[in-house]
Formats: sequence, C-alpha cells, structure tokens
Amino acid sequence: MSDISPIARSAAAGYEPLAKIGPQPGSPTVDRGHDQVELSDSARLLAKIRENPVRSELIDRVRAEIDAGSYETEDKLDAAIEELLSDL
Repeated sequence: MSDISPIARSAAAGYEPLAKIGPQPGSPTVDRGHDQVELSDSARLLAKIRENPVRSELIDRVRAEIDAGSYETEDKLDAAIEELLSDL
C-alpha cells in the first residue's frame, strides 16, 4: 500500500486561490526600489527605422532598375547623398 494518505475534504476547505491572497489591511509594505531601462544608441536607431513603413512596390521597382542598369544616375546619387547627410 501507499504511505501517502488522501487529502481530506476538511483540509481542502481551507484552500484560498492565489488571486485572493495578497497584502492584508494593516500589514507592512516593502519598498522594492524602481526599475530603470536604458536604451543604446543602436536600439534607438533601430526603433526609428522600424517606424517607417516598407514600400514593397518601390523596392521592387528600384531592384528592377538596378538589374537593368538604369537606376544609377548622377541626380539620384546626389539626392541619396544629400538624404544620408541630412540624417546624420
């Protein structure tokens, strides 16, 4: 036979679900400090990049132009350089 005895109904009657257990009125409180999060510059940059929606039609068109050799023009390169410099 087993040495473990069954749980009696009287023992289960005193069971309190965890949701009901909490600080009792008049019990001391504990100050556990405050959490703090610091974001790196890389994390801020990634967050900024993710804010911009992906324009798949534009990406597909530019890829096709690059494959055809018709994308790189002086005007487009100048515009890209100016845009990159304004982001810095």
